[in-house]
Amino acid sequence: MIKLIIIICVGLSSACALTKLTRGGYEEAQHEVLIKENSIELRRYSELQMVVTDMSNNQDNGFMRLFRYIDSGNKKKQKIAMTTPVFTSRRDGKSTMAFVLPANMKSDDVPKPDQDTVKRITRPAGMFAVYRYSGRHRTSPPQIKSKLKKWIGENNLLEKGTPTEAFYDPPWMPGIFRRNELLIPVTQSKK
Repeated sequence: MIKLIIIICVGLSSACALTKLTRGGYEEAQHEVLIKENSIELRRYSELQMVVTDMSNNQDNGFMRLFRYIDSGNKKKQKIAMTTPVFTSRRDGKSTMAFVLPANMKSDDVPKPDQDTVKRITRPAGMFAVYRYSGRHRTSPPQIKSKLKKWIGENNLLEKGTPTEAFYDPPWMPGIFRRNELLIPVTQSKK
């Protein structure tokens, strides 16, 4: 029994260390947590400089296009640090993937992409209701979206745009340790 407990403790310690070695070394998109209730947060995000690409049927195509951009695949041949999270969203049957650029990169500093399939965008500052969950999901489970929408209504907020998913970990991270989020842009209700 003691051996089993030791094995479990070592396994959990290793998993925590692995988490720190993967996501812990990257800059996270700047935000302020306004409210935290269990798995749900209300956040105010700063303006974010991003690069975005349409995804075909294979998410890796979108990821690799964006990765090539930050790995010198831009007009300045500049390497750009990886950040977290990777955002994905769906609108009108089309899916996109976006990388957040480091906070010290202002709009004028963002190099033009080499490929016309990668676009530079600025996401304006705003408030988002966020539900954090784990697992190997490519999209958030429907019950998470339902819980988040219910919380939005109960907290005198209004949905203001398209939901976005955020993924923080590399593919080899075990599902139980993965950090995923569903974000819905919101505004205060005028009640």
